[in-house]
Amino acid sequence: MRNFTYTIRNYDSKDFEKLAQLLTEVQELGRPYCLFSSLDLFESLNQSDPSSKNNLFIAERSGEIAGYAEVKPELKIGRAVLRWLVHPRHRRGELTARLVDRAVDRTRELGIMTLHTNISQDSFTAKRFLIRMGFTFVRRFLELRLDLAEMVLPEISKIAPRCRSLQPSEEGRLTQLQNRSFAGTWGFNPNTIEEIIYRIGLPNSSPDDIFLIFDSDIPVGYCWTRIEFWRKKAPGEGTGRIYMLGVDPDYRGRGLGRQLLLVGLSYLKSKSLRVAVLTVDSENKAARVLYKSVGFKLWKSSLWYEKRLD
Repeated sequence: MRNFTYTIRNYDSKDFEKLAQLLTEVQELGRPYCLFSSLDLFESLNQSDPSSKNNLFIAERSGEIAGYAEVKPELKIGRAVLRWLVHPRHRRGELTARLVDRAVDRTRELGIMTLHTNISQDSFTAKRFLIRMGFTFVRRFLELRLDLAEMVLPEISKIAPRCRSLQPSEEGRLTQLQNRSFAGTWGFNPNTIEEIIYRIGLPNSSPDDIFLIFDSDIPVGYCWTRIEFWRKKAPGEGTGRIYMLGVDPDYRGRGLGRQLLLVGLSYLKSKSLRVAVLTVDSENKAARVLYKSVGFKLWKSSLWYEKRLD
């Protein structure tokens, strides 16, 4: 007799390949609620943090991973972020609710009273589900897209002579600059130098992808780029992303953000990429004006929901 009962358990490192396959399959189905990739998953499962497996729950049946829910604690700002995904062929019944309930319980165990999750604006099923689970809408983020093939961009040295890529041993300076640039913005969790070093060492990431702009020898702004793809493709077939763009508050209003943005786009185009994307808070009007000025257009939106725990 076949086993139709789902088991929900903690993640084990041997599950990674099956989890990555789950994400790939859902993406290829064109499901709008899947907002993260196997690279995102790899990033969150920091091998140097043994406790991370206690925050990731697997739904399994007959050796097949049907879905998962992950809690990412952000203790410095008093919240956790929930990621959850169930394959469409396993969505009957209450499996998704069971996974999310397990994640909510884990959030309470961590002493965190605010849980956030991010879904596609087009996922009406996910909206109804979250409302049923006690979540409320709190924020809208915009995904913007730019056709790099139509842009004529000069060399980086001509755009910003005081700009160069990150050098070895500068991770601490980047950490300080990032935390200062984004202090007080919604959802930003200050990083440690260890976290920055880890992210730079991820697949498809290197110091060459990060650019600093200087006032004398002081870094006052940065642009962090990435090349994203769901599975390995030929050169130029991925998507370029402006992952982060920040300017020290004392240096804003001088056009440095625009220079850094153009530097990042020039770098991505030099990699033969055809498309660049970025994510921006819908309430960040200054950033939206900047991105529109260089040709970015609205592609899609995502919604953040919040659950307050007792």
